Amino acid sequence: MSPLSTHEKARTIQVGRQAIFDRDLNVFAYELLYRDAQGDCRITDVDHASSMTLLNAFMEMGLDRVAGPHKAFINLTRHFFVNMPPVPFDRERVVLEILEDVEVDDALLAGVANMREQGFELALDDYAFQPPLKPLLPEVHYIKVEINSDTLPVLARELPGLRAGGARLLAEKVETREQFEQLKEMGFDYFQGYFFARPVMIQSRRVEENASMVMQLIARLNDPNVPINEVVSLVSRDPALSYKVLRYVNSSAVGLRTRVQSIQHAVVLMGLQRIRAWATLFAMSGLDSRPSEIINLGLLRANLCERLCRLIGQGTPETAYTVGLLSILDAMIGLPFPDFMDELPLADEIKKAITEQSGLYGQLLKDAVALENNQLPHAVCAELDPNDTVEAFAASSDAAFQTLALMDTSPSHS
Repeated sequence: MSPLSTHEKARTIQVGRQAIFDRDLNVFAYELLYRDAQGDCRITDVDHASSMTLLNAFMEMGLDRVAGPHKAFINLTRHFFVNMPPVPFDRERVVLEILEDVEVDDALLAGVANMREQGFELALDDYAFQPPLKPLLPEVHYIKVEINSDTLPVLARELPGLRAGGARLLAEKVETREQFEQLKEMGFDYFQGYFFARPVMIQSRRVEENASMVMQLIARLNDPNVPINEVVSLVSRDPALSYKVLRYVNSSAVGLRTRVQSIQHAVVLMGLQRIRAWATLFAMSGLDSRPSEIINLGLLRANLCERLCRLIGQGTPETAYTVGLLSILDAMIGLPFPDFMDELPLADEIKKAITEQSGLYGQLLKDAVALENNQLPHAVCAELDPNDTVEAFAASSDAAFQTLALMDTSPSHS
């Protein structure tokens, strides 16, 4: 691959995102994360990539593709708020974030007040009760409080004052379910961090009954030795599961010209491995008390692993899709992989890809997770054109949202 020119580098961005949840663990918004072609993750006022370059890049990519129907939180620099260029998004779509290391003076405060008067929602990022940032508190709609060893001890004392100002409180860097419950009790409105995808460790270390039934179905569906007619039978005899698979196969997202009337017909047209993956997805979606964002994450990874596989021209895209999809099964089941992986008769290369991120498919998963976390791919996709990986991420995100929309209107799995 030829080196990127200076112009191409200026136009290339790497986009990751992190979900922001409400108190019921529904997705409220996504924070869109930036990294340029050189790997830098912060924009500075002297960079060739200014705040407006970033906004325009998101505009070209399309917020719907990376944030779906949700709001997008976007980090902007002092330069943006002081110079106040036009924002190329609807006011309802974006929340403009003020970085915690900003220099606070009259010029900045005037710019922030002006953006608020224009109807934009504003957020203060990484607030850790720094005195220089206090003049910004009355102007913002969201205060993102960084949760760490320094801020936790003073939250009880400081939160009443923050709540009195009317801003909604967002706890960021929430790492455990226990922290989430504690912060929810304190009165936080929104939450951001990796807590939602971490397995909840239950003392019995056993899979709950609902999950156990789904696990048995997933195990049989993904057994490499199971006959095709048994896979067809497993899906067909569950009306809700069969409906969901056929509804998706016949959707515009798949784009078949022939209407599929049966699971057998779907296998003939789409292939056994793809039908297995979709049946597995809809079976997992029947698990109770799991945020839909976990399914969204699995869909993003599945589509991204498949696209990256095609880009590097190695391996089987359908297998890459399955690896990405099953990589969130620990969060769905609520147990770490070692506690239940032996129950799944998956092919060894799929097991090792998921649990060890080894082999070709494990390396693809590693790169998909890196892109998801706003990092440059560093395994088998390190040499890909950054523009291609950005497009793969956006297209995969868009496909995930389309599938979720179909699932939301399907009968629930019984």
